Amino acid sequence: MTQHRAASPGQLATIGILMPGDMGHGCAMAFRQHGLRVVTCIAGRSANTASLAAKAGIETLPSLADVVSEADLILSILPPEYARDQAQQIAAVMQDTGHFPDYADCNAVAPATVQSIAAVFDGTTANFIDAGIIGLNPVTENGRTRLYVSGPDTGLIKQLDGRGMVVRDLGPEIGRASAMKMIYASSTKGAFSLYAAVAVMAELSGLREALFAEFAESRPATLTSIETMVPRIPLDAKRWIFEMEEIARTYDSYGMTPAFHKGASAIMQIAANTPLAAETRATARGDQDLAAVLQQYIDALELDVLDIDALGK
Repeated sequence: MTQHRAASPGQLATIGILMPGDMGHGCAMAFRQHGLRVVTCIAGRSANTASLAAKAGIETLPSLADVVSEADLILSILPPEYARDQAQQIAAVMQDTGHFPDYADCNAVAPATVQSIAAVFDGTTANFIDAGIIGLNPVTENGRTRLYVSGPDTGLIKQLDGRGMVVRDLGPEIGRASAMKMIYASSTKGAFSLYAAVAVMAELSGLREALFAEFAESRPATLTSIETMVPRIPLDAKRWIFEMEEIARTYDSYGMTPAFHKGASAIMQIAANTPLAAETRATARGDQDLAAVLQQYIDALELDVLDIDALGK
């Protein structure tokens, strides 16, 4: 197992964020507002990542070795399918530099996945923290974004509580914070995918106007969710595909059916193939005509690029 720090944590001063996407740059802005130094390395990253880092005022360092050497705590915040690769890269850099800051995996992964990521740091003195972020980025949430953490030593990361986030400790077991994230997201993003499926089915059957009129009368909150979320799912669908698969894996590990979220992954696959998926949260229009959006979903479905039936099994 990973060797954990025996002494009490020191004062948190410098945070490394890898990588400053929508959530990461929002965290950085909030932390800087509370007097913390935030560093990153954007070598090889996209222009959008560089722009967000600059917007947040993050100090960009030349290499990952510099981040590892200067950070007290590294927060891994990136699409979950890259979480293990990044951990392996950082663990190797730690070994090369001889610096072992706390490493918190904040990605949307299953408990079994985060345990395998923690194992990457076995044989080092790095302190691994399982973490799950719930809510929008801390700037949007005005400091109310929740950071759930678990692990044998969460002392340092808990110093973020009240400094841009609300930190909630779920105990010493690696996997509990990730399970919390998975179960929560299974209800929110799982529901989003169901709304998309309902709306597409209504369009395919020619019943959209009648069904939406019924929703307006009997289930107005459902109609609002469809109108709000269906045009926005494609903006995040590519990274949510893997997240739905991790949620399915989590359910399966507890003996619950994974089928709901395998189906959700299939819906995300369709959304990821629409033209809307080329937009970002920053560039997307807020006045999309829902009928036109649904036609994009139908066109993506009819492309038959993906074996949707196989994904849903």
